[in-house]
Parts: sequence; structure tokens; C-alpha cells
Amino acid sequence: MKTFKKIDSLKGEITVPPDKSVTHRAFLLSLMAEGVSYVTNPLLSRDTLSTLSAVEMLGGEVTKNENSFKIKSPGFICFKEPSNIIDCGNSGTTARLITGVLAPQGKFFVLTGDDSLKKRPMDRVIAPLSRMGAKIYGRQDNRLLPLAVTPARMFPADIKAAVKSAQVKSAVLFAAAQINGESSYMETTPTRNHSEIMLRQFGCDLTVDNNIITVKGGKKLLPSEVRVPGDFSSSAFFLSAVLMFENSEIAIKNVGLNKTRTGLLDVMKSFGVKFNVDLRNSDTGEPFGDISIKSQNVQGGKISGDIIANVIDEIPAIAALGLFAEKPVEIRDAGELRVKESDRISALVCNLRSLGADVEEFDDGLKIYPLESVNMKAELKSFGDHRIAMVNILLSKRFGNLPIDDIACVDVSFPEFLRNIEKLEVTSC
Repeated sequence: MKTFKKIDSLKGEITVPPDKSVTHRAFLLSLMAEGVSYVTNPLLSRDTLSTLSAVEMLGGEVTKNENSFKIKSPGFICFKEPSNIIDCGNSGTTARLITGVLAPQGKFFVLTGDDSLKKRPMDRVIAPLSRMGAKIYGRQDNRLLPLAVTPARMFPADIKAAVKSAQVKSAVLFAAAQINGESSYMETTPTRNHSEIMLRQFGCDLTVDNNIITVKGGKKLLPSEVRVPGDFSSSAFFLSAVLMFENSEIAIKNVGLNKTRTGLLDVMKSFGVKFNVDLRNSDTGEPFGDISIKSQNVQGGKISGDIIANVIDEIPAIAALGLFAEKPVEIRDAGELRVKESDRISALVCNLRSLGADVEEFDDGLKIYPLESVNMKAELKSFGDHRIAMVNILLSKRFGNLPIDDIACVDVSFPEFLRNIEKLEVTSC
């Protein structure tokens, strides 16, 4: 068990860690491109290191410099067929994206992961790739890891999204980029578009027309340089923290502000929260900038529908705000949370009720009523989930000395989380 002393407020400025989603994609596209690529300011966490390890197993020559990686690759036409199993660790992004990268290779690959990842659905990726001719086999009727990706002749296809998932979309696009001919992917709801931006940066013939993404594949990808911005999903915990702690004021510097990732800002506006954004554009099409915010009242409200896909990683932080809002915070259409690193709906309900909050649980979400009095005997559980653990740390520091069963899992995405919080802490004694 780990406890934290109560802090009074948060003041100062921080830089959040590099973007996890962009780092994964930069490593994989550097492998798919023929030549020497550079990835500057990548996130080095357990998840992204799983992807980097896979890159090396598949033939990428990786050299670490001071704040960047040089990746030399023969390109997607010459991947190695590794003699060992590719271990994706806890990273669903690694497992799903790399399945799309490997499916057209005409070689044999085996993917696995840790106990948590082995419970997460892979059929959502296997199904569309199979419609393009892939031959992929897994446990429980091709639903779970380990997976065997076997030789197959794939062909272009028009795929319609069955789930709102940027990981599934990316797997299809990464496969399509290698297949001769024109493929398309139709989204019903826009999801984060890092893969589309980066594929074009690496020379892929990709166009977007409303909700249809078209790829003319089969041509070699060109090496490039990617500079990774700060991770907006990591900044979400600090944006929420300022609204949880009184008399607080912070600035978050150089954070990614891609519109498909910043749904939390729209949610905060709908809750009556005010903040300032200084937006800048990068050479690669990934906007970034600074966000400043002060303590203030949070009205609360309901979020549902299309915006959920763009706040799915931020929902634990949004749910915690429900304790401090003027009226309930209701989250619906978020059933995807059930199959994250933990069942995040159940995890949030468990912890918030433990604190003494009135919480309603639904199949696709939850409703949190403002906390009237805190149960100081509460014990918080992280369920091995990095985002649940980060929320727990904030709650323990807000109320003081509430024990948490596990915080080590924070390293999956934000190894410096505690250090960043400590930089901002203000205490009265």
C-alpha cells in the first residue's frame, strides 16, 4: 500500500511526457520506410519500448542518440521473420497496430502479451484484415492473444469501421499501404488521426474525404524525421487536478493539440470551465502549444455520443471531477472502457464509491454525484491500470493519506508522473 500526504494546491508549469500514440506510430513507420528515419523526443515507457523491441526483432537497426532514435530499415518489403515470439507486453496499441503491419508480409509471426493484454479483444483487428485476405489465428475463435500471423496474399478492399477505434483504423491503413491497389476505410465517428498524418509524412498516397480515408498502396515508404509533441492524454490529469485542488494555477507547455485528441477541452467548456490555449503548428502537421488553467467551479453535465471516441483515455480524469462538480457528471456510450487495461467503468465505480460518493453504473458508462463527505478509511485500487492509478494518486493527495494498492503501473505511460506532480505541490506546513 502507498499513501500520500494531503497537499493544498498546485502552482507552476510543467512539460508532460511525449505522446504515446505518436511514438508508437513513429517507430512502426520508421520500420516500414526504406532508409534512415529519426524519432526525436519519443516517449520511453513500457508500452512504447514493447513497440521498439518489435521493430528490432523485425530488422530495424536502432541507434539511440541523446534525445532521439535513428532507425535504419530495409522497408516493408524485407522484414525479418523472427525466430522468437514478439512480446507486446501490456500494450494493446503495439499488438493491434503491428498485426496490421505484419499481415501482408507473407511470413510467419507470433504475437503475445502479458496476462492483461491476453484478455483484451483482438478480433476487432483480425476481422477487417481478414476481409483483405489476411490469415490470422488466435485463441477463443481468433479473438485473443497469442496470435499467429501466417503467410497470405492480401488484396485491396473497402472497409467500414465496426468499432470506434483509431487502433483498428491504423492497423488497416498500415496493411493497405503495403498492398498494391486502392483501399479505403470509412469511419462512422472520427478518431485520432495521427496515422493518417504520419503516413503522408512518410510518402504514402493517402487522401481523406469527409469520413473516408483512401490509400493507394504498394509503393515504398520514404524515411522521415518525427518530433513527438507532449501527450495530451497525460496533460488531462493535470487539467483535472487544478479543478480538484483549490487556489491552483498551472501551465502545461508544448503539449500536442491535435483536434482529434483534445475532446477534453470541449468537455471542460461544456462544464463551464475556462482556460487559455496558445496554439502553434509543427512542420509535420501535428499542432502543439501551451495550456494555462486556474481553479474554478465545475458545473458538471453529461457527455455521450461522438465525443466519447476522442476522450476515451481521459474519462478516468473526467469521472474524478464528478466528485467536485456542482451537479452530477454522467458519461455514456463509453462501453469501450470495459476492455481497456482494466474494466475502467467498474474500477472507477469501485474507487469512487469507496470514497463515499453516490455513483450509478451502466453497461456503457457511469454517473457520479458530487461528494458530500469523504470516507477517510477508503482504500483505492488501481487494478493494474496506469490511468486508474494516476487518478488514485491525485485523490490520495487531495484528501490526504488514502492508501493505494499499486502505483507501479503508472510506468506504462507516464514514468515521471509523481515527479511532475511534486514540482507543482504547495502545502501549508
